[in-house]
Amino acid sequence: MTSETRGRGREQATSANPAEATRAVRPAQGGAESTQFLSPAEGGVGDATRAVRAPSPHPPDGSGPSGTPLSPLWIWGAPVLAVLSVVLLPLAAATTDLSQLGGWGLAAVLSPFGWLALALAVACCVVELWSPRPRIPMLGAATGVLILCTFGMPSVVMPQARFTTAWLIGGFVDSLAGTGVPPTGIDARFFWPAFFAQWAFFRDAAGADNLDSVIRWFPVAVVAFWAIGVYALARSMLGGSRAPWVAAWLFLGLNWIEQDYFSPQATGIVLLLTVLTFALGPLATRRTDTAGVPGWPRPHRDAAPLPRWRRWLVATMTPPNQPTLPARQLLLIYFCASLCLIAVAPTHQLTPFAIIGQLVVLAVVGRFRGRGLVIIATLAVIVYILIAARDFWLTQISMITGGDDSGGAVQAGFFERLQGDPGQIAVKMLRALMPGLTWLLAIAGAWVYWKRRRDLVPILLAVVPMGMAAVQSYGGELLLRIVLYGLPVLTILGVDALRAFVRSDRRREWAMAACMLLLMPLLVLIRGGNDAYMDVTTEDVTMTRQAYDQAPPDSLVLPLSPVGPYGLEGIGEHNKAPGVEGCTSLYDGTNDPLRCIDQIQPTTILFYGSIEKQGVVLYNQPPGWSLKIKDQLIASGTYRATYDNGFDAILVRTVPGR
Repeated sequence: MTSETRGRGREQATSANPAEATRAVRPAQGGAESTQFLSPAEGGVGDATRAVRAPSPHPPDGSGPSGTPLSPLWIWGAPVLAVLSVVLLPLAAATTDLSQLGGWGLAAVLSPFGWLALALAVACCVVELWSPRPRIPMLGAATGVLILCTFGMPSVVMPQARFTTAWLIGGFVDSLAGTGVPPTGIDARFFWPAFFAQWAFFRDAAGADNLDSVIRWFPVAVVAFWAIGVYALARSMLGGSRAPWVAAWLFLGLNWIEQDYFSPQATGIVLLLTVLTFALGPLATRRTDTAGVPGWPRPHRDAAPLPRWRRWLVATMTPPNQPTLPARQLLLIYFCASLCLIAVAPTHQLTPFAIIGQLVVLAVVGRFRGRGLVIIATLAVIVYILIAARDFWLTQISMITGGDDSGGAVQAGFFERLQGDPGQIAVKMLRALMPGLTWLLAIAGAWVYWKRRRDLVPILLAVVPMGMAAVQSYGGELLLRIVLYGLPVLTILGVDALRAFVRSDRRREWAMAACMLLLMPLLVLIRGGNDAYMDVTTEDVTMTRQAYDQAPPDSLVLPLSPVGPYGLEGIGEHNKAPGVEGCTSLYDGTNDPLRCIDQIQPTTILFYGSIEKQGVVLYNQPPGWSLKIKDQLIASGTYRATYDNGFDAILVRTVPGR
């Protein structure tokens, strides 16, 4: 349709019904979705033109875009692959020998059935994506199977939840469920108790004694919510029907950071993605100049170029246009976003600052309507810190300012962790390499995004969390959080680069599928690299609960090394910090465990198989080193074993301690 024809159509529509806004419809070509442009109502000179996508005509079920019947491969291929993948998971759990875990982690001992299930999950995603008519429910199911075969693989093959900190958070919940009041002087995380209080309420409401199953399967559930958030963001930023799914899969493949365990920050990321989805989705807007002066970017290619300073000045001083949603829907969105911002303030220390920084960037450049959300988020954080967390900032101000610990975050986050046997070193080098590759791909995507839309805001959203590097005293976890806060936007930009790469030659889609088939097993390798000393057995959990049941009130119960489920109970009663210089724990890889045991004099000492593995693969101890320490303590008569099964043991002090 030519411009003259469209002009005559507009004139005819105006003369036929002058009270209605005229409409010019550009027909879709080559099966593409049609776009319907609504011009301003007659007499409304200052109204901004809005583009509304018209509903695409759907072909009959079982047929392609042109109405031709689909091949059985596209109808049944993805469902069959998904079912086969899930069926293989019990076989993988039955044939994986976790006793052989070493420095290479889970990847070295995972059953071939597990690897085959993962390959089928990837094939399921690719087959449905390549279908002439991809089905959204099937793509969602394929994504769920992919999450189960990657992030959920440890939960499938291991009888209990892995990761020591997850059990420690479970102990925080147990402590709050018992008294209803967070204990003081135990851990700084108790100053942000919303997550613990939430799960304590759920546990009491369900009448459960523990959250073992929740802790085990929590990573699968929370990563599914993360993937939904990334998909929604990609829909707003990239458009299309296939690219958002690729963005969700790329986010999964690059998310080696392991912050999805049962923890407040995992919930904080859900809230962060929810707010960003609102800001870049229904609340998204761009600055427009109703007077017709070209802003930035120029409205069309033929517009006369203006000095850059003038374009920036016009864009800055021009208010954003109004979102096209009805007022009631906008009010509901503002309300939900405000709830998320208020909820995250008492949940986690760093996530509120990441959200506020990203919202400030969007507000300054005029990319979302609702700057009051920035005020709400800022007030929520300030009020909470000044009132509820007053004791924290009065005594731990160095954690905010960074103190004199220059470079402490980098030192703790990378160099101090670069130790262990060859498998440990290789896995940790891969962890350091992945963020660099992610940023290179995102920078290429930012260039493509800039050429297409003249927009640098997405890359700024990924850069904002880097400002938290000033919080040096937060420790090694800080660098992981910085990468995670920027990862959703980085992966979306990366998909834009991959989409441009594939569009120039469709045969490159096969290369992309091969890369996905390589990336997902690499994810299992990197995430499972510490599983030799993060694996928790049912015997470990039962033995630990037995030790706490037998421990006298206010006695000190400590593990030989801080791994295993030692923190599942007794927080605030049996796990107080020893407070001995040079002995932050009984053994940390550098101190003498016998000397620290003699100085701290714990009432009960817990031994786990994971402690033995940690010493061997991480601290280069000879096999059986923990057995020698246990035998020496028993031989000295200072301790006796109330439970002894190889590397798992409970030693109770026989002589009075401090």
